[in-house]
Amino acid sequence: MPFPDRRARLRLRRIVKLWTCLLILTLAVALTVGTRTATTVYAQPVAARTISAPVAAAINYALAQLGKPYQWGATGPGSFDCSGLTMRAYQAAGISIPRVSRDQHGAGRHVPLSQLIPGDLVFYTHAEESTIPAGIGHVAMYLGHGRLLEAAHRGVPIRIASLQRPDLVPVATRPASGSSGLPPVRYGQRGSAVSVVQARLAANGACLAVDGVFGPITRRALLGFQATHSLARDGIVGPHTWGALVSDGRMQSQPRRC
Repeated sequence: MPFPDRRARLRLRRIVKLWTCLLILTLAVALTVGTRTATTVYAQPVAARTISAPVAAAINYALAQLGKPYQWGATGPGSFDCSGLTMRAYQAAGISIPRVSRDQHGAGRHVPLSQLIPGDLVFYTHAEESTIPAGIGHVAMYLGHGRLLEAAHRGVPIRIASLQRPDLVPVATRPASGSSGLPPVRYGQRGSAVSVVQARLAANGACLAVDGVFGPITRRALLGFQATHSLARDGIVGPHTWGALVSDGRMQSQPRRC
């Protein structure tokens, strides 16, 4: 094969240089687009997926007190009476309510029991005095599915129990203005609503951290819980799944560390 002349060599060098420039330009554009895409996918959803729910913060605080002793006049952190617990729970959510149960009855919008949502305060009167609010002697936090969380009385630890019992006041109080209860909780979210789900999954035997981040471990535990309880395995905590979470598992103690 004859050796190319000088003009052919120069033409070949120009072609190689042109292709090299085109390749570098293509790589630079690809890297720029990839960086912007990564920023869009990974940076932006962090804020969008964080759910803020004052009611969830109040419930999260109350759940963390399960198993602690009742003590009349106590407001924590080692023990509580009924209104001391609800006051501190809403304080943790940034909402101030009065100290005494009969005063807490007036600390928000009144709702009939047929419209109860998680976070509402429910009340009971003394057996010998049914006048409202003067006769109110007990308050508890409604969790849903006919269950509440309360500091009941001496000798009984803070617990989850049934709403239905004698002397239940027919009107509840909603301290969180505009609250619609617990929002649906799903994969990728973070916040107090996720923490309350994790706390109840742990109370039902799941091994996971209560860190407020709905990641793969929480999703796996939730899907297992839904399968065990014949619920839709959608990985979303709506009213039915939440109702099962508060109806089963540990009711007056914290889960063991795994």
